[in-house]
Amino acid sequence: MNTNEHTNTKAWLWLPSVYFTRGLPYVIVFLVSLVFFNRMGQSNSTITLNTSWAFVPFIMRPLLGRFVTGYATKRFWVLAMELLMTVSMFGISQSITTPYWEIASMLFIFTTACAAVIHDVAVARYYKLSMSRKLPSLSSVHSVFLLMAVVVGMGIPLMLAGNLEVLNRVVEKSWVTTFYFLAITFLLLFIYHTIVLPRPQDKPSIPIRSGLTRRWWLETKTTFMQLPNYVALLSFLLLFLIPEGMFFRIAPLFLIDPGSNGGLSLSPQELGLVQGSVGAFAAIGGSLLGRYAIQKRGLWSNLWLMVCAITLPKMLYIYLSYNFVSTLSIINICVAIEQFGFGFGITPYILVLLYCSKGRYSIFRYSLASAAAAFSLMASGWFTGILQEYLGYQRFFVIVAVVNVLPFIVAGFLKRTTDLDKKTE
Repeated sequence: MNTNEHTNTKAWLWLPSVYFTRGLPYVIVFLVSLVFFNRMGQSNSTITLNTSWAFVPFIMRPLLGRFVTGYATKRFWVLAMELLMTVSMFGISQSITTPYWEIASMLFIFTTACAAVIHDVAVARYYKLSMSRKLPSLSSVHSVFLLMAVVVGMGIPLMLAGNLEVLNRVVEKSWVTTFYFLAITFLLLFIYHTIVLPRPQDKPSIPIRSGLTRRWWLETKTTFMQLPNYVALLSFLLLFLIPEGMFFRIAPLFLIDPGSNGGLSLSPQELGLVQGSVGAFAAIGGSLLGRYAIQKRGLWSNLWLMVCAITLPKMLYIYLSYNFVSTLSIINICVAIEQFGFGFGITPYILVLLYCSKGRYSIFRYSLASAAAAFSLMASGWFTGILQEYLGYQRFFVIVAVVNVLPFIVAGFLKRTTDLDKKTE
């Protein structure tokens, strides 16, 4: 067995589980927390406003990522952040039955978001350090296991919490057990990675106060402004996801809210099935199809189909809200279509984000580009709950349909270039 084959075999022991762990905190911070706060009695306006602050660490990713290069090893940061996420989940479980549960829960959610960002950067740098070259057999692991984290991270906890609510007849105790389960999950992943993660030669060779961050920023800014039509690229990064930022916070709240509030009255376990299983697998299927389409035909042959896919299926929620659909099979079909469209339609955004990250200091550039995406999602979600409460679900989803014109506009201003259009991984 040659060196590359040996590296490939060893990578299968840790790479899938590391990428799974990489996606799990995102699901908890931005999806599970919505349902948790809803079941604990918070209003939609409070939920969306509070959870929007969890995007701040993602905006600060370029700065938080410098700790990974400035102190200790990449392996240390991967393991330390997994342990911190374990402590955060345990902290939420302990705070739920206390009078200050709201502040404590948000503090631990914010801590989890910070840990997720640092873990994300550490994994990216650890991968580059551990793998001598990109291996084709592992090229699909990233997206598949990130999306699999949605299945486990949303589907199982919501089903567990819902069933416990039925058995206990007490919401608080059910979520205490649920966050215990998440803490144990992170702890097991931490223990497993402590055992299997390789120990490549590594040291913190870039001190925090070396001035390198400033040089990275200046060179990245100069290089980005030399890209063809860089204003259109920046507009695309900032505006393309605004409808998604409005929609993804309200959709699960609409599905779980009682009919008296205009929702569909799904139980937590039904929501876990609809979004955590059916919706997640549909998103995985759409993502894989989008990847295949780009590889075979390039971006420009698929661009408008993908923009339609991420926008138009959201109109199904107008149908659901106006007809108060209660049939679970119909709800599953509508969610599956919307999530498949999201998985397929997000591909151009990911491609543009990676295109803007090419060149020297690619991880730092990716951090800056993803910070723009995080700012877009945070800004678009600050007041969506207030807007929804004022308008109701029906008119809110109509507003989302109108705002969906933004992705078409910013996609129309993209300039066709060879590098952006080439059939690529």
